Amino acid sequence: MSFAARARRAFFVLTLALAAAVCVYGGVRLVRDFVIHPRIESVYPHAGDVGVDLRVPVRLTFNKSMSARTILPATLALQDEHGAAVPGSVTYDDSTHTARLLPASALQQGSTYEVAVRKGILDRYNRPLVEEKRWRFTTGIEAAGSPAEGPGGPILLVTSRSNGFSQYYAEILRNEGLNEFDVKDLADVSSAELAQHDIVLLGEMPVDDDHVRMFMDWVRGGGKLITMRPAQKLAEALGLSLAASDSDGPVQHSGYLKIDAKAAAGSGLVQRPIQFHGDADRFVSEDATVLATLYKDGKTATPYPAVRSLHVGSGTAIVFSYDLAKSVVYTRQGNPEWSGVERDGIAPVRSDDLFYGASEKDPQPDWVDTETIAIPQADMQQRLLANLMILSSAGREPLPHFWYLPRGLKAVIVMTGDDHGHGGTIGRFRHFARKSPDGCSLENWECIRATSNIFVGSISTEEAAYFAKEGFEIGLHVFTACTDWPTKTVRGSDGVDRRQVVREAADALYTQQLQGFAAKYPGVPAPVSNRTDCITWGDYDTQPQVELSHQIRLDTNYYYWPPKWVKDKPGLFTGSAMPMRFARQDGRLIDVYQATTQMTDESGQSYPYTVDTLLGNALGSEEYFGVLTANMHNDLVKSRGADAILASAEKHHVPVITAAQLLQWLDGRNASRFRNLTWLGNRLSFSIEVGIGGNGIEAMLPVQSAVGDLASVSLNGTAVQWQKRSVAGIDYAVFAAAPGTFSASYGHSVGNAVASSGAAPR
Repeated sequence: MSFAARARRAFFVLTLALAAAVCVYGGVRLVRDFVIHPRIESVYPHAGDVGVDLRVPVRLTFNKSMSARTILPATLALQDEHGAAVPGSVTYDDSTHTARLLPASALQQGSTYEVAVRKGILDRYNRPLVEEKRWRFTTGIEAAGSPAEGPGGPILLVTSRSNGFSQYYAEILRNEGLNEFDVKDLADVSSAELAQHDIVLLGEMPVDDDHVRMFMDWVRGGGKLITMRPAQKLAEALGLSLAASDSDGPVQHSGYLKIDAKAAAGSGLVQRPIQFHGDADRFVSEDATVLATLYKDGKTATPYPAVRSLHVGSGTAIVFSYDLAKSVVYTRQGNPEWSGVERDGIAPVRSDDLFYGASEKDPQPDWVDTETIAIPQADMQQRLLANLMILSSAGREPLPHFWYLPRGLKAVIVMTGDDHGHGGTIGRFRHFARKSPDGCSLENWECIRATSNIFVGSISTEEAAYFAKEGFEIGLHVFTACTDWPTKTVRGSDGVDRRQVVREAADALYTQQLQGFAAKYPGVPAPVSNRTDCITWGDYDTQPQVELSHQIRLDTNYYYWPPKWVKDKPGLFTGSAMPMRFARQDGRLIDVYQATTQMTDESGQSYPYTVDTLLGNALGSEEYFGVLTANMHNDLVKSRGADAILASAEKHHVPVITAAQLLQWLDGRNASRFRNLTWLGNRLSFSIEVGIGGNGIEAMLPVQSAVGDLASVSLNGTAVQWQKRSVAGIDYAVFAAAPGTFSASYGHSVGNAVASSGAAPR
């Protein structure tokens, strides 16, 4: 037999073998598909979910192919809380075994709905579902019209048009979960207004004699006043005077403070000196309780308090010698005096130039001391304020507040990667999908997901649409050619000329490239997060304003780089691990969140050392809770850094999510609110409304009160099981925040608690 004949025969035999294998495998699959009863493998929204989007389709995934003709509005239905049917369309996709029920119009805010899966749904062999199924979920509420507004409640934030930083306390209160505050401009505050509130937070601002009398009368009557760097007239009324004998003068320009470990509000916070930015008055007073002390540097104490408490009549005044809001903004966003200045010697002007001290032309200390770079210094000072509010209110009514992250999480990793047209994104996404647990819930952050900031054309239209549908985020990597933004010279109110980005030029570039992105990727949502090419930043506050004008509301451009500055030292160079909104240079809020990138693959950082250190600090006794953002470039499919981060996240039981998922959570948590707080005898009652995207939100109640410890918690008359959790030195009862009316009874013993440090039972 010739060679050609033998080859033909071998090919024929191989073909028969393959055909037989296909038939056997297919037959087994058909038999298995026929024998197995149909059942529902997963649903969304899940039973008991809160904060559900008003336009979300109800989704059911089956374990096998189903009969599309049996999946109808009669067998898959949605009802409102009154039992009325919600009109909508029902579809079935056999390729994914998924049915969807899409309401004809948006659902109502804060309302509970029931999904009913009824008899009649069959598989392709006419076998019925094992059982009917019913479950309920609750939609979320929309956010207030402006982040400078408050949801209402026993806390009053007094702001002033003369100081934009006074507005930023609304963001600080939301970050600490104290979503129960009103906001009033000083001009609109009256004695009657004060009488309706238990705590007043007064930002730094000028006050006249009438204002001073009004606040002092309210405090003497039992009010709790927290005032930031009080004006001279108010300071004098509180018995404070500026130091006259100090050779350095009555004002300290930035420096350090040390929280007093003996004070209840500070016992669970960092016990070494930490930085603040801005001016602090060197006040002297008698009969004050010192809560924190001013330090000239990281080692040298002064005799002056940074924070003190004073008894005034039957009330209390807590005085911060500096403006906490200004310090938080400056710490997080950098030195405003370095705005638009090239300091690290590597063009273009980036966000790190706002922090980089070792400029050849103007050498100064780093803006955030590298000796304390591991400490979220701004977060610690915000937590001190929250502790003071919670402890101050304990004698009148316990204040509930929300936990930082869903389901009791103490840390989360936002995985991002820039793709400069090399196309590694798809392979990386496939790798993440394979590493995700089987049957994971995307909405509960169980699946490994990531953001890719791409040049248009880096991936195909079809690939982008597919992975967007799978929960990955495709965003635009705004191309700047690694050049500075066009700038102009602007004279500030202090008479100093500074370089400022020409906003119109930046806006035009965003517009052009976003239009190109939308045209190439019609199946992908418009970008909501951003990291620009080469991290081009420019000045102090133009970029987030431009982003906001294009509905981009989460920014990752604050970037721990370059290697000569990082020196492989894990840390939080903005003094914070909390994603919070930007502020303009004058302190006014910008509705764009700053999510600092602490981990990169181009900063000379070692992995897993860096991620293990950051997660260890977040999950350990240090309590450096927060969000850690990574940029592991997607130019190549493989990334040793990304793999190390995934392994560390798995080891520490920390989710890996997209920037868009983080934004959805932040908006949902910040839109959530406590309503109708009433304290009667030993019982606190309140209701909770959860914002859209706030699923998994937890509420926290102080265990101790003036009338005794927490004894029980109920929701709509049914007992709620809670767990005890100690945070920043204060014991809390933690439970799932759900719609309805809560009642908390305080007495002499602790009951209904679950001793655990994990997530509250659901």
